[in-house]
Amino acid sequence: MTLWLYLHFPQLQLDTLFGDDSLPVAIVNSHTSKIVQCNEWATKEGINLGMGLGSAAALCHGLQVYPYEEKCEQQRLRDIAQWLYLVTADISFYQPNGLLIKVSDMLSLYPSLSRYWQVLESHLTQLDIHYDYACGYSPYAARLLARAGFNCVSDDKAALENALASNALTMTELGDKEVHNLHRVGLRLVSDLLQLPLAELGKRFGVELVTYIGKLTGQLRHPVEYFHPPEQFSQYVELLFDIDNVEWLKKPLLKIYQRLETFLLLRNKHAKDLTITLYLRDHPEQVVSIGAGQGEYKADKWLALSHLTFESLILNAPVTGLTVTAKQLVNNDIEKVDLFLGEQGDVSSSELVALLQAKLGENQVKGIKINADLRPELSTQHCPPLVEHKETTTTSVLQPSFLLPEPEPLQEKVSIEQGPERILSGWWDDKEVHRDYFIARSEQGRWLWIFRTIEQKWFVHGLFS
Repeated sequence: MTLWLYLHFPQLQLDTLFGDDSLPVAIVNSHTSKIVQCNEWATKEGINLGMGLGSAAALCHGLQVYPYEEKCEQQRLRDIAQWLYLVTADISFYQPNGLLIKVSDMLSLYPSLSRYWQVLESHLTQLDIHYDYACGYSPYAARLLARAGFNCVSDDKAALENALASNALTMTELGDKEVHNLHRVGLRLVSDLLQLPLAELGKRFGVELVTYIGKLTGQLRHPVEYFHPPEQFSQYVELLFDIDNVEWLKKPLLKIYQRLETFLLLRNKHAKDLTITLYLRDHPEQVVSIGAGQGEYKADKWLALSHLTFESLILNAPVTGLTVTAKQLVNNDIEKVDLFLGEQGDVSSSELVALLQAKLGENQVKGIKINADLRPELSTQHCPPLVEHKETTTTSVLQPSFLLPEPEPLQEKVSIEQGPERILSGWWDDKEVHRDYFIARSEQGRWLWIFRTIEQKWFVHGLFS
């Protein structure tokens, strides 16, 4: 029979919140006004699950209350599944707060069930979330035991059956009406239900109950749809308090960047850019893009780039939550370094470009490449930084290192030292050039690059260093 593992996250939305852990916090169902999740500090104040909001507020005046949002838990559950997919496969969702994992096939990759759970548990610990777990020989059995807080990983069939039988029928997947009808005839535990003949149960309570028992015991096939994660990173963090200072975004961002670092490291990937979506109070969301040139994976480097980008960011309203998404992933190409160059700086060329782009803006940092054009002002053009190009020889004219933005009229006495070199080009694009270039020296000792037009006018175009 197939062994399953179920992970139940009883306070997933509460664990997703980011803020001061010393404050009493409760999640309330907006329809029933009942407490559905509460942290340790709220429990110390006497607040329990199922308590009404009025009673909870009377017990603790400083209680932080947030409405329950199923979408928040669903998103967090997808993040957890994508994280666990690095060490285990065959993961299925039980929305909004449960994951079912097929264990049997994974045991061919791990030496034992205990070793498999050890790896999985260490992976879960890094997420800093509360969870209950249990194994079972059917999805329903593992789910029931996990939600009951069994918290045991075992393949002992007899022990799992005994643990399953001792649970109340209210813990099963049966509806309230079905449980009430079973209580009326004295059936209160799962063991009471399993002792009766299925034919008799079917006649009195319907085929749905028989089908459920068959799936619970593993006698009937339980179809499961498995999760296949996309090859991208996306993490959402909801804040316990509004943030109106961009400096205070560092801590929640670092928490996400640390997960991103592990995500990329295990895949041997780099992220070229990140998209940070800031959810604002009563305002449309703000989107900030951060680039890393040739790609980056380290959390501290992304945090430094974020700090530079946020220096010019003005928040339209306080931030209530944020999402970091990395869609464009590239292979980790190790930068080649000459062994005989000696000690180099701590910042590589790609890191320097990323820092400049974060500080000045991506469009403000460009590279230069040689263009196959004889006209000096068109012989080079801007290109993306750090992009290698084949060297192209455009002219044999000796040109200076510094060209003026525009040629300026020659207004001083000079002596011609070399030349002329004629450039006649551009008749095809209405930018025709007909010039004779000379190397000249001024009376102050400057070496100039000058030219004479066909109208016998003289201009300075550059200076030699």
